Amino acid sequence: MTAAPFDLVDARDSFTDTDWFHACRNAQTPYVVIRSGEMSADVLWDYVTLPPCCDARIQANFAALEREVRAIFDRFAVPGSYLRIKPTLICFDHLPVAQAKRAASDLYGVIASYLPSGPSPSRPEAPRKSDSANPPPDVHDINRPIEPDMGNRRFWMEERDHSPSPA
Repeated sequence: MTAAPFDLVDARDSFTDTDWFHACRNAQTPYVVIRSGEMSADVLWDYVTLPPCCDARIQANFAALEREVRAIFDRFAVPGSYLRIKPTLICFDHLPVAQAKRAASDLYGVIASYLPSGPSPSRPEAPRKSDSANPPPDVHDINRPIEPDMGNRRFWMEERDHSPSPA
């Protein structure tokens, strides 16, 4: 495994069934990948490499996980970025490449806190201001309509099933 807690792949390349995936699965660590293009990158976390005991912990703490993930996204998103989140998959789409690397490291840390050997999930810190000169607007709750001042940012979230996943 590399020193970074994520794998950086070209947007044109497939990242499934890679050495990074196998290393994460064997170590039972979070599988975080950055798919990088010339101008932007997508950060992806998939639960598939985590041990089954993490499923219940993530489900039981999903509201806290969602707050922590949104805070990371808010720090690094720019107009045109969007967030996809559910208990088994998290994506930050269309981030600047430099921000994507930092977001991927932060996302890895949050997911690692749900591992059996990791610390218990904690309350998220208050979101830090964006590094850009024009910070993006807040991501709004999907239960409220998106305000017209959201610009090009979009928020998408799948319906989630709160029942325990089958073991």
